[in-house]
Amino acid sequence: MDGAEVVVGKSLQSRLLALLSLAIVVIAGCAAGFTFLSTLNDVHVAQDKQLRQTAHLISRLQTGPVTLATRRRIRGVSLEERIVVRFLNANDANAGTNGDGAPVLPDSLADGIHTLMIGTEPWRVFVLSDDRDMRIAVAQQTTVRDASALRSALRTLLPFALLAPVLLLLVRMLVHTLFEPLRKLAASLGRRPERDLSPLDPAGLPAEVQPLVLEINRLLGRVDRTMLLHRRFVADAAHELRSPLTAMTLQAERLAAADMPAEAQRRMLALSGGLKRTRVMLDQLLALARSQQGTAAAVAVPLQQVIRAVIEDLFPLAEERKVDLGVVGNDDALITAEPLDLRMLVKNLIDNAIRYSPPGGCVDVTVLHGGDAVDLVIDDTGPGIPEAERERVFDPFYRILGNGESGSGLGLAIAHTVAAKLGAAISFGDAHAPAPGLRVSVRFPAALPRA
Repeated sequence: MDGAEVVVGKSLQSRLLALLSLAIVVIAGCAAGFTFLSTLNDVHVAQDKQLRQTAHLISRLQTGPVTLATRRRIRGVSLEERIVVRFLNANDANAGTNGDGAPVLPDSLADGIHTLMIGTEPWRVFVLSDDRDMRIAVAQQTTVRDASALRSALRTLLPFALLAPVLLLLVRMLVHTLFEPLRKLAASLGRRPERDLSPLDPAGLPAEVQPLVLEINRLLGRVDRTMLLHRRFVADAAHELRSPLTAMTLQAERLAAADMPAEAQRRMLALSGGLKRTRVMLDQLLALARSQQGTAAAVAVPLQQVIRAVIEDLFPLAEERKVDLGVVGNDDALITAEPLDLRMLVKNLIDNAIRYSPPGGCVDVTVLHGGDAVDLVIDDTGPGIPEAERERVFDPFYRILGNGESGSGLGLAIAHTVAAKLGAAISFGDAHAPAPGLRVSVRFPAALPRA
C-alpha cells in the first residue's frame, strides 16, 4: 500500500495535468483581467465621446439667434443615461435647475472635459463654445457611467468563463489519452507470471518512453541470465553433493551393522537420520531447480491418475505416521501440464499435509469442478498456517517456528513454483471436517472436460 501511495503522490500524469491546468487558469485570468480593464477604459472613452458629439450636435442645430424659449427646449435631462444639457454665460442659464433635478454648473468652466464634484455626487462635464459665443455644457453622472461601463466589461468575461472549463476538461482528456499506452504497459506487466522475464514490446509506445523500455528489456535479460546461473549452481551443487552423501550413507549403514556399544549405536542412528534428511533436502533442491527450468511440451493429464500414483508413493509415510490418507469422490479432470511437473506439485502438497498431521490424523484429497476451472483440495488435521505466515511459506527454506516438525522448508516453495509455471494458483483456508485443520486449494484454469 505504501508503494501505491508513493506512485500516486509522484504521478507524472497528475503533475502534468496540474501544471497545464494552472497555466490555463493563469493565462485565462490574465487575459480576462486585461480584457475587462481594456473594455472598461474603452467604454469610458466612448462615453466622453458621446458627450462631445452631443455638444457639437446641439451647436450645429442652432442656425439662428438663440432665444430663451429655444434654450429651454434644448436644456433637459435624459433619465436613462442621466445626460444633462446646460447653456452657460446666459441670463437664464441656471433657471429651473431645481425643478428638473439637474446640477448647477458654474459659468467659469473652461472648454473641454471635466470631472466635477457637485453636491455629494461626481459628474463628468464637457463644455463647448460655439461661433456665437454660446457655451454649451453636457454633463453625465459618474455613477451611471461606471455602472454602464461595468455591465459592458462584465459581458466580455462571459467567453472566458465558458472557455476555461472546456479547456480544462479537454486538457484532462488529452493527458489521459497520451498516458494510455503507459497504463496498458503497466497492466500487461501486472498480468505477467512472476517468472516471465521476456522482453517488453515497445510498439505503440511514445518515442520518449521507448529508451526506458529498451533499458528495462536489457535489465530483464541480465536478471534472466543471473537467475539461470543461480538455478544451474543450485542444481550442480545438489548433484555434486549426492555422490559423497551416498557414500557417507553407505558407510553409516555398515557401521550401524557392526558390533558397537549402545552409546555409539545411538550416535550412529542420529548420524543416519541427519544424512537421510540431508539427502531429502538435496532431492528437493534438484526438484526446485528442475521446476524453474523449461520442461517438455504440456499434454492432457488425468488428475485422478496423478493423485493415486502419488498416494501409492506416500502411503508408507502415512502408515508410519498413522495418518489416514485417501481420496474423497471420483470426479476427475484433464489438466494441461507436463506430467512430471503436475506429479511434483501434487506430491509436495500431500507430503506436506502428511508430515504436519498428528498421529491418528486424516488427510483427504478432493477434486472439485467450478465452472471452467478445477480445484484440487487437500484437507489435513494439522495445526494449520497462521494468516500472517501464509504468504511467506512459499519462500525457499522458510519454516514456521514452533511447529515441532523437521524439514527443509522447500516443499511449498517447489509447489508454488510449479503452480506458477502451470498457470495455477495455490490458496490456504481452514478445514472443518473431519476435524479442524488446514485446507490447501490449487485452482487450475481453463480445465478440459471431465475424463
